[in-house]
Amino acid sequence: MTNARKGLATLVVIGVTGALAAFGTFAGFSDTTTNSGNKFTAGTVTLTNNSTSAMFNNVTGGTPGAPTVDRCIKVAYTGSLAATVKLYTTDATGGALDQYTDVTITPGTYSGPDPAFPDCTGFTADAGGAIYTGTLDTFRTTKNSYANGVTAVAAPSTVYKFSYTVSSSAPNSAQGTSTGTHSYTWEARNN
Repeated sequence: MTNARKGLATLVVIGVTGALAAFGTFAGFSDTTTNSGNKFTAGTVTLTNNSTSAMFNNVTGGTPGAPTVDRCIKVAYTGSLAATVKLYTTDATGGALDQYTDVTITPGTYSGPDPAFPDCTGFTADAGGAIYTGTLDTFRTTKNSYANGVTAVAAPSTVYKFSYTVSSSAPNSAQGTSTGTHSYTWEARNN
């Protein structure tokens, strides 16, 4: 046999062997299993309140020590995740009366009609008492972010009574002054 025929015969043997090996690779047993219908949903962190207007809108006539002006607002947490709620303000500047405005913030319940109840008739304070007592100026400068805000309760809903009084130590120079426009922010973050 010539070298050319030997080479050709060798190639044919290699080709047939390779084809058999490839055929053998595809032959055999197999099985599958499926886990279908998977779905993953994120939880929620949801806060609402029952008022669209300012609690203290153009309140006038404050005198040192009296009267105390009370306003209430209901805050509700309806999220599906456990969350910590903090109360703070982000207002950087205040008015001349901020330092002489005593503020008490008390959580509780309310037995009157919803949704608006600014005068707090029917309010009952929680057993723990006030969560903040101090001046509006101190609240503005020390409770100005989630990190240093007052820990608040909102689940499932809590009524907050805000009590404002012109301090009995307000000087005569406080006459005719007012607080700066300010807002309160409740923020919930899941744990």
